[in-house]
Amino acid sequence: MFEFTIKENELLAINKAIYQNLYCFFRLNESNMQYAAFSCLESAVYAMRLYYVLSLNPVYMHDYITKSDFSLEDCEIKLAENEKEKAGKEEEFSIKEFYNGLHQLNTFALKNSSISTQLVDNNIYLGLTCGNRLSDELQNEVRKNLIGAYLSLYKHTRLFFNGGLDKELEELEADLYAKFAEYVKRY
Repeated sequence: MFEFTIKENELLAINKAIYQNLYCFFRLNESNMQYAAFSCLESAVYAMRLYYVLSLNPVYMHDYITKSDFSLEDCEIKLAENEKEKAGKEEEFSIKEFYNGLHQLNTFALKNSSISTQLVDNNIYLGLTCGNRLSDELQNEVRKNLIGAYLSLYKHTRLFFNGGLDKELEELEADLYAKFAEYVKRY
């Protein structure tokens, strides 16, 4: 049987949270329960951010487990400074920025866009469901969040395959990602 360290157990739990929340996001979207779906996506993206920080710098694991004032944002800033020095370039898609946008939508910080997405055929949906038909604004929000979910998931899975087993598959995925990113920029 496998023996896992505390670090590996924590990372496995976080990884499981990512995929469970993504699955819920897709299922709730299919049921026109967009606000619940967006909340699940926000949780998944937060867990991706946490996984990224803890897997790249295991020193933060102790702070994450033991300190109540653990700040993911501070850890990300430190890692970003180190990464920028090494790479010297900005990343095209930021999981952190995507998370912040989701959080603003879910907490109604973006009140105008959040409220306009609730209007369908002169009805306002304030609960979990968005009715039988989605407004154009909400369809755009779903589309953006599906794109963000795909890009986030791609970045997350790359953590597992850096220098991995199948170079051909990695090259194909990188090519697909580049084409998808180009599509997103155009439209």
